[in-house]
Amino acid sequence: MDDVISKILQMDEEARKLDEEAQAEKIASHAEVLKKRKEVYEEYLESAKTHIEEYKAAEKKAAEKKWKKTAKYYDNVSRELEKKFRDNKDKWVDEIVNGVLSYGNYQ
Repeated sequence: MDDVISKILQMDEEARKLDEEAQAEKIASHAEVLKKRKEVYEEYLESAKTHIEEYKAAEKKAAEKKWKKTAKYYDNVSRELEKKFRDNKDKWVDEIVNGVLSYGNYQ
């Protein structure tokens, strides 16, 4: 009988030991999962930051290109208007003056 009780106590001690090891492994696994989750999150953030910087650089380049095109267009328009003014200013002044003077004759 003592032998049976001794074996039961021994089995109980082994079961407790296995349970403690399992609990310790569970805690270690949980900590490892948290650590891995943090690593993955940080890698994702770093990747996102890199993508954002690349996107910003591409958008800046596109905006500069568009601005140069717009500035060139308005420079051309400005030159054309100035040329038309130089070529036609005397004619336009004469037309305005004659129009004003002829309006006065109709009253």
